[in-house]
Amino acid sequence: MSRRDFLKKSALAFGSLMPWYTQKMPTDERDCSRNKQIKISLNAYSFNSYLQEGEMDLEELLLYCAELNFDALDPTGYYFPDYPEIPSDEYIYKIKRNAFIHGMEISGTGIRNDFTDPDPANRRADLDLIKEWVQVAAKLGAPIIRVFAGRGIPEGYSRSEMNGWVAEALKECVGYGREYGVMIGVQNHNDYLKTADHVLEIIELVNSDWLGIILDVGSFSTANPYKDIARVAPHAISWQIKENLGYRDKTVRTDLHKIADILEEVDYRGYIPIETLGGDPMKKVPPFLDEVREAVYGR
Repeated sequence: MSRRDFLKKSALAFGSLMPWYTQKMPTDERDCSRNKQIKISLNAYSFNSYLQEGEMDLEELLLYCAELNFDALDPTGYYFPDYPEIPSDEYIYKIKRNAFIHGMEISGTGIRNDFTDPDPANRRADLDLIKEWVQVAAKLGAPIIRVFAGRGIPEGYSRSEMNGWVAEALKECVGYGREYGVMIGVQNHNDYLKTADHVLEIIELVNSDWLGIILDVGSFSTANPYKDIARVAPHAISWQIKENLGYRDKTVRTDLHKIADILEEVDYRGYIPIETLGGDPMKKVPPFLDEVREAVYGR
C-alpha cells in the first residue's frame, strides 16, 4: 500500500469513528471554554524599565514568559541591541531558536514612526526603517509588525491632508510587507488615531488585506470606549489588552469580560498581547495574566 493510500484509508477510518466520539464525549469536555483559538502573548513594553535599564534582556524575558506559560512574546524592536539599527542575523536566530526550544511563539514586533511629520525626509526615513524591520520580523517568524499612524496634526494642516500622508505611507508598507509575508498592523495610540472613526478612515483609504489594526483597548478616550473597540474589532489582527481604559474624563479598570465578549462576537482568532503600565511588572503581570485567562477562556 502506498503512503498516500494509507493516509486516505486512515482518514476514512477515523472519520467513521467521529460520530461515536462526539456523541460519547460530554459537552462540558468538548466545549469547556470559549475563544479557544486565542493565544495570550506578552508585549515586551510591560518590562520597559527592566529592559531599558539593563536589568533584563529579551532572552531573559522570553524565559520568564515560558515560566508563566504564555503562548507568545511580542519583542518590541526598541529592546533589540543597537535599535534602530537592525540586529544581526545571529541574534535574531538566537531569539527565534530559544523561543522554539521553550515552546514559545513570536506574536509580532514593532517600531516607532511618525507619518504625520511635516518633513517628507523624516517620513521617508521612517518608511525605510519599517522596511528594514519587516525583514527582521520575517526572520523572527513574526507574522505582524506594529507601526503608528503619527503623533498628531501639525499646526497649519488638516486631518484630510494627514490622512493622505498616512495612507500613502501605509500603502508602501503593506506592499513591502506582502513581499516578505509580514502583516502591517497600525496601532490606535490616542495620538493621531483617537477614535474608531479615525481608524476606519485609514483602513478604508489603504484598502489592503495586508493591513490590520493593533487594537489597543486602553487608547480610545471617548464617551464609550467599548463601542469604539467593538467597531474596530473586525479589523484587528492583534491587540493590546491593558489594565485600564479611558473615558473622556476618567480612567477605569478594564472590564475584561466585555473585551472577551467582543473577541467572541467577531470570532477573533490569533494573539492578544497583554501590557501592564507602571509599577513592578514582576508583581503586576502574573495576576493580570490570570485575570485575562479567566475572562477570555471562561475558566
